[in-house]
Amino acid sequence: MLWKWVNTLTAVCVLMGALGFRSVKAQTSPPPGHAMGPAPCIWAAPIRGKGNALDVPGMIRALQDHGFNCVAEVIDSEPPHSFADFQRLLSAAQSAGISVWAILIPPSEGATSLPYKDDYLRWMKELAKLSRQYPALRGVNIDDLFSNISNQKFTREYLTRLYQSKQEINPQLLFVPTIYELDAEVADRLAGCVDGAWFWWLNMEIVGGMRSQFENSRRVVAGRFPIYAGVYGHSTLYHPQGNPTPKILRRSLHIACQYADGAVIFNLSLSSDPADQELLNTARAFAPGGSDDLAGKCGVGSPSAIPRDEAQ
Repeated sequence: MLWKWVNTLTAVCVLMGALGFRSVKAQTSPPPGHAMGPAPCIWAAPIRGKGNALDVPGMIRALQDHGFNCVAEVIDSEPPHSFADFQRLLSAAQSAGISVWAILIPPSEGATSLPYKDDYLRWMKELAKLSRQYPALRGVNIDDLFSNISNQKFTREYLTRLYQSKQEINPQLLFVPTIYELDAEVADRLAGCVDGAWFWWLNMEIVGGMRSQFENSRRVVAGRFPIYAGVYGHSTLYHPQGNPTPKILRRSLHIACQYADGAVIFNLSLSSDPADQELLNTARAFAPGGSDDLAGKCGVGSPSAIPRDEAQ
């Protein structure tokens, strides 16, 4: 009987996606641009304490000092990214009024998030329960959703089950996975079964083409779910020498805040190291009260506000 019910939900979700309808959650969630907050959300590099544990007071203090009220935190196998570290951060963030996003490791990267590994249904249920205790837990991201072997795991049917599992416990918890390509096929696969997507701009040296990427992606999605622009504040494994300059980060955030529904910045360091301060100050300018003209307005502006040369 249960499986008949699940199959019925799957059929409904498929039909909704095919017809271009938003999910019920999408209709009742905050306006586009506010799920990630009106400023870029920080995927912060951890501040480490004793025994390599996450320095939670240090993280909260640094976020507050720089005006950030949204942080994305990886759940992995060991400190400073253990589930215990995450829960301590969440409790402190709740008291501090900071939103938290949980990032789960995908199969393509080993599915090393403990304790549930690649049982993402269990993860979604447990995080939904946790979000009822701590409303600061704003959403769940699964990294690299369709990369390599992850593409086999996250079928349309499985995404439907993930979505419904958290809806049954707490519809206010958002499911917003990471993607790197967004065409009609991907949009149809996600529509009705996610609350948005983190869509990453991969070029750290230039922003030429970034505006077109997000303009075109919004046409493909046709309002069925929000698109949040992912930009890089640090090098990555695939591009270890690709540290963005403050100028490129600023231009990327201008485009992200104007042409997407909000933004998330990858691996931005909150340390006091002078080498990190320029990038941190650049991001800080977009926080409420910051010096940029888009401060506190990420995801809610007009494309016409961007000077044409900003996208070159």
